[in-house]
Formats: sequence, C-alpha cells, structure tokens
Amino acid sequence: MRKPRTHFEESVKRSAVEEFVSGRKTAQEVADGLGVERAVIYKWRVQLSERDKGARVEELESMGHSKSEARKIQSLEAELEEYKKKLAEQVLINDLLKKLQTSRVSQSESELTGLIRTSRNLDRKGKPVK
Repeated sequence: MRKPRTHFEESVKRSAVEEFVSGRKTAQEVADGLGVERAVIYKWRVQLSERDKGARVEELESMGHSKSEARKIQSLEAELEEYKKKLAEQVLINDLLKKLQTSRVSQSESELTGLIRTSRNLDRKGKPVK
C-alpha cells in the first residue's frame, strides 16, 4: 500500500535544497531527513531555480524593461556568473601552480646546497695535509 503524499511548504523545500547545494549534507541525507526520495530533492532544486528565474524576469519587467529585454538581461547575468566562476577557477589553478613551482624551486635549492657541501668536502679530502 502506498503512503500518502506529503506536501511541503516552499520554505521547507528551499531550506532542504540550500543544505544540499551548500554541501552541508548530501541529497540522500536531506531526503532521509524529510522522508522523501533523493530524486525529489533534485526536482525541488530545478523547480526553485526556475521560479527564481521567473521572479527575476518579473522584477526586471516591473523596472520598466520589456519581456524580451528582461530575458536578455537575465541571460547576460547568467553568462557573467559563468565567467566569474571560470575566472575564480583559473585564479585557483594559478595559485596552485605558483605554490608547486615555489616548492620545486625550494627543493632544487636544497639539493644544490647539498651538492655544494659534498663538493666542498671532496675538495678538502683531496688536498694534502701538512
């Protein structure tokens, strides 16, 4: 026998999706906490995202933009966010590469220091003692 459907308030859905998206909990953990299937959490994420997009278009229309202008602005904002994410990723990669390069330089300097000491010790051993 099927259990009856449970209807959740939008605030509950938003907080569940926020916990999942932020990484505090997995989709399965959130779903288990609410007693729903994991797929429901993914479905809520898509639904809330679409609602937010529609709300943004309505907001822009209320500011005096036409519907097509509002959609264009929204797509440009989304494109800008993607570029910001890519830039942040590239900055992170550059920082990691700089750290890697610095650690290699430090390592090679220490290897050179050891080489210099060894060559000095060999020079001392090679000289006749008076």
